[in-house]
Amino acid sequence: MTRTVRSLLSSYLQRPWCGALLYAIFGLAWITGSDQLLAWLIEDLTLLTRYQSYKGYFYVALTAGLAWFLLSQKQHYAQSLDNTEQKLAATFAHAAVGIAHVALDGHFLRVNSVLCQMLGYDAEQLKHLTFRQLTHPADLAADEQAVQQLLQNKVQQYSLDKRYLRPDGGIVWARLSVALVRSAKAPYFISVVHDITQQRQIQQQLAQSELRFRTLLDNAPQLAIQGYQADGTTFYWNKACEQIYGYSQQEALGKNLLDLIIPSYMHEGVEQAMRQMASTGYAVPSEEMALRRKDGSLVPVYSGHAVVKLPDMEPQIFCIDLDLTAHKKQAAELAFLADYDPVTQLANRQFFMQQVKQALQPLTPQHSCAVMLLDLDNFKNINDCFGHSTGDELLRLVSQRLQRLCMPEHILARLGGDEFGILVRSAATSTTLERLGHDVLRQLQQPFTLSNQLELVSSVSVGVALWPEHAADAEGLLRAADAAMYEVKSQGRNNIAFYDDKLTVQAKQRLLIESRLRNAIAQGQLSCVYQPQLAVADNRIIGAEVLLRWHDDELGSVSPAVFIPLAEQSGLIHSLGYWVLEQCCRQISQWRAQGLPSFSLAVNVSAQQFANGRLLSQLTQVLADTGLPPHLLELEVTESALMADEDTVVETMRQIRALGTRLAIDDFGTGYSSLAYLKRLPLDVLKIDKRFIDHIPLQEDDKQIASAIIALAHNLNFKVLAEGVETAAQLQFLQQQGCDYYQGYYFSKPLSVDDFAALLASMPAA
Repeated sequence: MTRTVRSLLSSYLQRPWCGALLYAIFGLAWITGSDQLLAWLIEDLTLLTRYQSYKGYFYVALTAGLAWFLLSQKQHYAQSLDNTEQKLAATFAHAAVGIAHVALDGHFLRVNSVLCQMLGYDAEQLKHLTFRQLTHPADLAADEQAVQQLLQNKVQQYSLDKRYLRPDGGIVWARLSVALVRSAKAPYFISVVHDITQQRQIQQQLAQSELRFRTLLDNAPQLAIQGYQADGTTFYWNKACEQIYGYSQQEALGKNLLDLIIPSYMHEGVEQAMRQMASTGYAVPSEEMALRRKDGSLVPVYSGHAVVKLPDMEPQIFCIDLDLTAHKKQAAELAFLADYDPVTQLANRQFFMQQVKQALQPLTPQHSCAVMLLDLDNFKNINDCFGHSTGDELLRLVSQRLQRLCMPEHILARLGGDEFGILVRSAATSTTLERLGHDVLRQLQQPFTLSNQLELVSSVSVGVALWPEHAADAEGLLRAADAAMYEVKSQGRNNIAFYDDKLTVQAKQRLLIESRLRNAIAQGQLSCVYQPQLAVADNRIIGAEVLLRWHDDELGSVSPAVFIPLAEQSGLIHSLGYWVLEQCCRQISQWRAQGLPSFSLAVNVSAQQFANGRLLSQLTQVLADTGLPPHLLELEVTESALMADEDTVVETMRQIRALGTRLAIDDFGTGYSSLAYLKRLPLDVLKIDKRFIDHIPLQEDDKQIASAIIALAHNLNFKVLAEGVETAAQLQFLQQQGCDYYQGYYFSKPLSVDDFAALLASMPAA
């Protein structure tokens, strides 16, 4: 009997009508057959009746047993079904995943507690909703399509990942598995829902981490990373590799690393390293090497490796190359800067000193060498007036001219600022050195034309020292040359001088004076004297110029012509100038408190003070502290102070004038300012330099210059004050020319505080 027939027979036997039919056939056969059998076997009617009764009893017993068997089976099946239903209900209710029966229209028929917790609704609320209402709009189309395929019997079940919307606004990621129960009465879907929100978050974090890592690797600008198999076949090539080696990602992937970037002479060693890393799982030590670009050139890199070995996978090797091109270039630049000047490309002081020391080592006293130091005159004025870029260009032009003058065996260096040095290592005689020095003077006196067509004329002070005549070692040789150069500057610049022993004494004297001056400022050992300034018309005292004096216990009286330039060179001029400004303002305030006539004080301000940027704030503070009316103070500046940035100078002067303080130009006619510049300045007074007054009325040139200055000043609405008036003839000439004020020994020398107060008390003042 085939399996199909047995299955069909079993199906029929389990049907009620089939059981009733079999029972009817059996009953009819029993009744009919048993009566005929008994009639054939028993002829006695009494006995026949009795056996028929027995037959009835037996049938009743048989049918009763059959009924008992059937009823017990029914009860067993009912209990078994009830147990199964209870287990199914318990499984539905207590399953660790969400389970729902869903009608074909999408409404929830039955849901378990896990699904309720997952979706944020209770069971009754869900029964009034459809799965479409809870599905994220972006996922609904895929879900609908899968439902249609299930209804059309194209699939037996489906699974997908989707998002459910919670009533609190949250989103639940779930893996949904759906099957269709094709019940004749009421077909429905069985939906099993797994919460995968945490899993999705982890996946998202992993994806983000991988994206960050890959983005980092792909976009590291100087970190070239290649991934390759043990045989060298590349499978990873980041953007830095494209930039450093020149191969695009499409060109590199699938190619052997040896053919791409490894120079031929390195092939054997690299292949051995690949095999070693693949077999051991350990990277070879990092090292610096030169690899090949696409164009054949070599690029310096610092190369490291990492080996990734995963179960059941071939080892993967990653090479991390750091591009050292910029580092090498920077190292070369630093090495250059260690010995050379970046502006002129000449040797610097350090390299020059090394060369001087080396030049002295093999020499014997029968040989000689020399050091020549050159310092550009008034270079600071060029920087202040035209800016440092102009100054740097001038230095480059100077260095080019000096290079043309030097022999190949000479060492030319820029020692700093505007100072140059020449080491003459052979034929260093006084005659050859003097000839070279004068060649330098002539060359540097020629005009320099800059890139902006500005034409500058410079000069240079040159100091020369010879070995072994002037020094025993390299440092002493440079000190001797520096002393000789300083002597040239003190004697008017633009010349050459050889070292002399007396220059060392002068240098030591300068150091001593600077040290004593620093101490004098700190200890308040300086004093002020006052030279009267008078009106030319009526000889009235209209003010006084404040002059600084210094008497040192060790040095005696030190001339301002000595210690003022020294203060400017050493930077002491700022503290010195502030002390003078404060001292004179307090002094005039005391005189006014004593009832003396009002007058103004003129205070000299150094060019460095004026350019420092703190003069305005210091002036404001001193006026506030002393209570002095600003119009009683006059600041005198030389024309060199006006050579800095024009706009800055004009603005600073206007701010000083806005305070009420007067402004004057000292030593007018000896500086460099143009008339176009002069007319912009908010000045009150022009002071004619003493050199133009000394020879009046004997020299006609000085008379004409003085007359021109007076006329110019009056045309610009400035007052004019003549310095150094010592004779009646000079005063008479000034009166004839309409000069406003004068000062000088003709009326009075500079006076002490007490003497000046006595003079004020005895004479009327303006």
